[in-house]
Amino acid sequence: MAKTKKAELWRLVTDFFNVYLKDIRRMSKGTVETYRYGLYSFIAYMCEQRNVEASLLSMDYFTRDNVMEFLAYLNLVKSLSPATCNLRLSILKSFLRYCADEYVLLYAAYQSIRNIPKARNDQKPVEYLSEKALKALLLAPDPNTRLGRRDCMILIFMYDTGCRVQELVDVRFDSLHLEVSPSYAVLTGKGNKTRLIPLMEKTVAHLNAYIHMFHPAKEPKRPLFYAMKSNGPSKLSTDAISALLKKYGEKASKTCVEIPPGLYPHLLRKTRAMHLYLNGMPLENVAKFLGHADSSSIAHYATANLTMLTAAVDKANPDVVGTSKNWKDPQILKRLMGL
Repeated sequence: MAKTKKAELWRLVTDFFNVYLKDIRRMSKGTVETYRYGLYSFIAYMCEQRNVEASLLSMDYFTRDNVMEFLAYLNLVKSLSPATCNLRLSILKSFLRYCADEYVLLYAAYQSIRNIPKARNDQKPVEYLSEKALKALLLAPDPNTRLGRRDCMILIFMYDTGCRVQELVDVRFDSLHLEVSPSYAVLTGKGNKTRLIPLMEKTVAHLNAYIHMFHPAKEPKRPLFYAMKSNGPSKLSTDAISALLKKYGEKASKTCVEIPPGLYPHLLRKTRAMHLYLNGMPLENVAKFLGHADSSSIAHYATANLTMLTAAVDKANPDVVGTSKNWKDPQILKRLMGL
């Protein structure tokens, strides 16, 4: 590969984030930060593990061998999951593809890295809450306190809409449309894409009561869920929601053994999706409900779980064995036991 100027790397990196991803691909701020972290993790590896000075880094270090050693380091030393390693590899491929489009001499480097296979990622059964566990979680907040009523509404809204935690904290009062039928909420997800989510009648009733208490002035731009600070209502952080789920998960686990330890926000999203799928919603519609472009990203939801297998076996199994008899007559029992 022809040598390239050392300074060219940083110009390409800057243009990749500030022009290509932001202005051309129009990716969301969160997605750009994910790409930034992934690319910089490779640069940090070269500096810290391969002892290359940052000022000496160039595109010449983006080789197949270096990338494969980087992936092995993530797996064996950092113990990152195959999914995380594959994401880092995908980010590097995307960056090299951009570089190759800018400079044809870099096309060979892109091709060599492009052909690196992804790590095998065995699909695990989808983790989700049973209806019993979900009910215990929703009963965990104290309804006799103002904070408890807010937190209960947060849990209900997260489940009913299947929203991401960032989508939850970004919801404003004017995102709700409760005066129409069916009522719905407008969510803004990854890539600044919006989608309309229908709300259940029970959720609408809870929201009306919540609005009466927390939004009496019905200010359109106010966050739907907020905390009172010295400067007024402030949007909750994603960390605050994570802490909230963990707190109520620990409380609910004392009355329901089906609550898993370390409850996290995304589990409610997976629970809603799995409940919809188990109740007959086609996988394509579940994907649209969650805000995915297609169903390929949630194909693992279609993996039959124990409940689905049991129901299928009961339905398909021929009645050749028959039902067991309940022997209650003492004389018959004696003869059967040889007494």
